[in-house]
Amino acid sequence: MLGTRLFVLALVSFALVVTSVSEVSAQKMYKGSWIAESFGNDKVGVSLQPGGATTPSGGYTYKCSAGASACFQAYGMPQGRMCNPLAPRCNLSATPVDLTGNFNPQGPNCHVLTAGELPRPAKGGTATFGVFPLYRNPNFFTASGAPKTTYCNGYSSYYSTSTSNPNGYYATTYLGPGNPQRGYVMKGAPISGSGIASTTMGADPVAFSFPAAVATDLHPNVPDLNGMRRSTYGEFSNIPPYLYSYTYANLRNDAGAFVAGGGFFSGAATPTKATFVNKFTAMASTSTGTTSGTIAKVTVKRGANSFGGTMKLLGTLTTKVCYFYAGGCSLGEGDWGYEHIGAAGAKAAGVVTAPFTTSIVIPYYNTALATKHSTTAVASRWPWTTGTVTVSATVRGPHKTFEVRKGFDTRSAGIGSVQLVSPILTTWLGVVNFETAGIAVLTMEFVPEPGVLVGLVAGLSLLGVLYRVRS
Repeated sequence: MLGTRLFVLALVSFALVVTSVSEVSAQKMYKGSWIAESFGNDKVGVSLQPGGATTPSGGYTYKCSAGASACFQAYGMPQGRMCNPLAPRCNLSATPVDLTGNFNPQGPNCHVLTAGELPRPAKGGTATFGVFPLYRNPNFFTASGAPKTTYCNGYSSYYSTSTSNPNGYYATTYLGPGNPQRGYVMKGAPISGSGIASTTMGADPVAFSFPAAVATDLHPNVPDLNGMRRSTYGEFSNIPPYLYSYTYANLRNDAGAFVAGGGFFSGAATPTKATFVNKFTAMASTSTGTTSGTIAKVTVKRGANSFGGTMKLLGTLTTKVCYFYAGGCSLGEGDWGYEHIGAAGAKAAGVVTAPFTTSIVIPYYNTALATKHSTTAVASRWPWTTGTVTVSATVRGPHKTFEVRKGFDTRSAGIGSVQLVSPILTTWLGVVNFETAGIAVLTMEFVPEPGVLVGLVAGLSLLGVLYRVRS
C-alpha cells in the first residue's frame, strides 16, 4: 500500500513539475542553418547535346556551362571548397612570369623566389622586392607547396573522383535545398549552430526571437548553444575573365525576430505580392547587354500568416580576385555585403516598398598597367519570409541567374521546423556593369523548451526514489 501511494505521489509530482515549468517557460532550443544560394539557374532543360559529362545510361550527354539552361545550378555561399584547376599556377615558393621573367598571371613560366625575396610577407604585409605579388595564402597549397587544383562546379549533382568523369553527373533536374543529391558546391558550407529562442506562446504560428551569437565560440569542437557561425574559405572554378576568385567567410548570426505579419507583409496588408525592378539607366554607359528595360527583378509572394522577420549577420564574406584585363591581373579584395541579408528594408502601408541598400567600394590594382581603379557593389537586401521568392538577373554579366525558393512552417505549438527565404541582388558598377543574384535560406528546427527538460529530469528523479522505496 505504501509503495502504491508513493507511486501515485511521484506521478502527481512529476506532472506538476513538468506542467508548471512548461507553462512558465517561454524558451525553446533550436538548431539553425543559413546558406546563400547564389549564381543559380532553376530553368532546367532536358535537351541532350554532344559534350559534357556522360549520363548514367550512356549515349548522348548533357552539356552545361555558366548560365546554360540544360542543367540545374547553384553555388552555396559560404563556399568552403577548393574549385580552381588553373590557379594557383605555380608552387608556393614561386610566382608566375612571362617568357622574359616579368610577372604575368597566366605564365607560362614560374619564377622560383630567391633568398632575398623570401620569406613571403605576412598577410596584409608590404611586398618590398621586385616580383609581384609575393604573398600567397598557404591554405590554397598542399603541405609540399603544390597548388590545390580541384575541378568542381555548381551544376554537378555529386562529386566524383573518377579520372574519366571528375565532376560527377550533371544535375538535369531541380534539386531543392537540403537535397542529398546536391554536389558539394551546391551545398556550400552553411552557417550553422544551436541556441535558445524566446517564444510567444499562443495561437500558431508562434513568434520567436533569439540573441546574436557570441563573439567567441566557447567550444568549437562540441555542439553548444552559442548560435550559428562559420569561418571558412574557398575558391571558384576558373570563370573568365576571372583567373581566380578566393572567398573568405567569418560569419555569425545577429539577433533575429520573427512573427506573423513580420517580414514583407503585415497581417492587415492587402497586397499578396511585392515586386522590385532594376532598370537600365543612361548613366551606366559602359554596361554590356541591353540598353533599355528591366535588367533584374525580385518578386515576393506572401506565405501563410505573412510570417517573417529580420536577422542580419555579424562579420563579412569577402573575396580576393584576379580579374584578367589588359594582359595583367586586376587584383581586388572586397566585401560582398552578404552580412546585410535579412535587413528590414522600408515599409509603407504594411508592405516592404524598398530594400535596404548599401554601396561598397572595392579597390583594384592592375599589374600590367600599374594603375588603380575601383568597382562599386550596390547591395540590395530584404527581410525573411515563409512565402515564395523569385529572383531574375539574366541580362548582364557572367552569371545568368534565375531562382525560385519557398519557405514553410510545419511547427505545432512552436515545435517543429520553419524555413525562411530572402532575396539577394547586387549591382556591380565599374569597367563593366552587371548584376548578380541569389536567395538566402534560413532553416530553424525547434525542440521542447529547456524547462520541460528540467521537468523530465525532476520526474525521473522522483521515480528513482520510488524504485528505491519499493525495493
